Amino acid sequence: MDEERKEVIINEIKYWKTNKMLPEHYCDFLLMLYTEGEEAEKVESAATIETPSRDKKGVLLGMMLFAFISLGLTCIIIYFTSFSLLVQTLSHIFLSILVLTMAFYIKRKDLILFHILICVGALILFLGSTTSVMNFKENNLLLSLTILLNCAVWLMAGFYWRLPYLKWGGAAGILLAILFYLLT
Repeated sequence: MDEERKEVIINEIKYWKTNKMLPEHYCDFLLMLYTEGEEAEKVESAATIETPSRDKKGVLLGMMLFAFISLGLTCIIIYFTSFSLLVQTLSHIFLSILVLTMAFYIKRKDLILFHILICVGALILFLGSTTSVMNFKENNLLLSLTILLNCAVWLMAGFYWRLPYLKWGGAAGILLAILFYLLT
């Protein structure tokens, strides 16, 4: 078999394996067949590299735990403390920036955790901003504008990063905020 053609086939099988177009053991078999066993050592070393280590799992679990603790802390600060409005607002901003920074740090490494962190960060920002507006001045117009602003940011971020849950959440929130203002 022509060496150039063999190399094309080997590259195609590697592409199938990385994109999971065929089961992994089929790709391993085909790679060993076409490389005459030379690729076996490379495949085994690549498989051990791809599996996440305990340290990585611990970091990912720690990030998820921190995100949910931040969400709980936000609720505690809102409902169970008598902090001043400035301290509450600064704590919400700080926690949301921390969670969203973690999300963008982890984006390339774990896609599921990225989406969880984006949702938690958006919720913290939403809870903090609406609570701050309600504590500042109970005004339905101001509350509706705050909700509209949050949802517009979600909608724009959803289109920018192609995240459908932010698109749907932003659009639904905008409609509900307009409906809320019209009915009150």
